[in-house]
Amino acid sequence: MDNRRHLAWLEVDLDAIAYNYNQLLSIMAPTPLMPVVKSNAYGHGLVPVARTVVAHGARMLAVATIEEAVALRDAGLDAPGIVVIGPIEPGDAGLAARHDVAVAAFDIDTARAMGAVARAHGLTLRVHGKVDTGLGRLSVGPEHAVPFVLALRDVEGVSLEGLYSHLADAEGIDQSMTLKQYSNFERVLADLRAHGIVPAVRHLAGSAAGMLMPELRYDYVRAGIALYGLWPSEETRLLMIAAAHHLGNVLHDAEVQARGVKLLASFLRPALSFKTRLVQVKEIANGSPVGYGCTWRARRASRVGVIPVGYADGFDRHLSNRGTVLVCGQRAPLVGRVCMNLAMVDVTDVAGAERDDEVVLIGSQGDQEVTAEEMAEQIATINYEVVTRLRSDLPRIYAGGA
Repeated sequence: MDNRRHLAWLEVDLDAIAYNYNQLLSIMAPTPLMPVVKSNAYGHGLVPVARTVVAHGARMLAVATIEEAVALRDAGLDAPGIVVIGPIEPGDAGLAARHDVAVAAFDIDTARAMGAVARAHGLTLRVHGKVDTGLGRLSVGPEHAVPFVLALRDVEGVSLEGLYSHLADAEGIDQSMTLKQYSNFERVLADLRAHGIVPAVRHLAGSAAGMLMPELRYDYVRAGIALYGLWPSEETRLLMIAAAHHLGNVLHDAEVQARGVKLLASFLRPALSFKTRLVQVKEIANGSPVGYGCTWRARRASRVGVIPVGYADGFDRHLSNRGTVLVCGQRAPLVGRVCMNLAMVDVTDVAGAERDDEVVLIGSQGDQEVTAEEMAEQIATINYEVVTRLRSDLPRIYAGGA
C-alpha cells in the first residue's frame, strides 16, 4: 500500500473487523451482538466499521452521542437499530426520534423532559432505561429501578424499548462483582415481571462477560473492544483458556498458559495499524542531546530519525525514552521526549534506514509487531485508550469490507 501522500496515517482492516464479529458470534450465538461503535468506533472509523458489521448481520448498534447516531443515519444506515448509551440534551429528543434512534433514560425528570420534546414534534422517543447494578455511574440506583421504570412507562412521548446496566469488573480473574451485578439485574427484572413489564431488549454483558458468562448475554451482547481484535484484558484471555482447563492449573502453570495463549492467538485479529515515515535521518556525535530537557544523550556516534507524530496525534508522551517502533523490520527505540507533533528514533542499528522509510507505531512489519497492549503497558493505561485517543482527522485507509 503506497501512502506517500501522507506523513502519518492509520490502516484499518475491515476484513479483520468482520472476522472478529463472526468469531464472537460463533461463541455467543444464538444471542446477537450489538457492536459498540462509539467514539469513532474506538478510533477505527465510525461509518466504515458500522457498515461492515451491518453487512455481516448486525441489527443494533451502540453509540455514545446523538451526533454519532445522526452521522450513521446520514451515511445511509437505515436498517439497524441504534441506541445512544450516553446522555443527550433533552432538547435533542426530537432529533433522536426523527432519526429513529433510541436513547438512554437514567432519571425520571430527564425522561419527562425528553418526552415533552418528542411529543411537541408529534413523535415518540424509544428509550433504554439504565439501572445501576454496581458500577455507580450514569444510571438509576437499584433500589429506585422499579419505581423509575413504572414511572417511565407513564411518560407521554416516551416508549420503553429496553433495560440495561454496565458491569464494573468483568475483565478480571475475580468474577464475584460481576456475579453480584448479575444477581442485582435479575432481581430488577423479576420485580418488573411482577408488574407485568418485560423489556424487549435487555443487555448487560460487554466483550469480556459475553465471552465468559453465557447467563449474562440476555437479548444482546454489547461487543466493544473485542470487535476491534483487542482483548479486554490479559485476565480475560486467561479465563478463556481456563474454559478448556482446570482454572487452578491455568493460573499457576506457565506451560498451560503458553499453550492456551498460542491457541487463542488467532481468535481475534487486531484491525488497526498506526504508521508514519521518517522525515529526516541525521548523524549526531557521541554525547549529543536529543529532545526537550536533554533527557537522552547519545552514548556513541548515532543516527537519529525524526517522525512527524507526537502527543497531539495520540502518541503518548510517556513513551519518551521507553517505547519502540518498527523501521525496516527491526525494533528501534524512541529517544528524547515525545513532542507535540514530532518524535525521535534511534536508527543507528537499523541498517539502511533512510528518509521516507515507513515506521510502524502500532502493527506489524516483517516478523516484528508492536501491539496496542504493549504500548498500553508502557504508559500505564489500557488498550482501549491507546486506539481511541488517536487523532480523529488522521487519514484512515481502509482495506477489505463489504
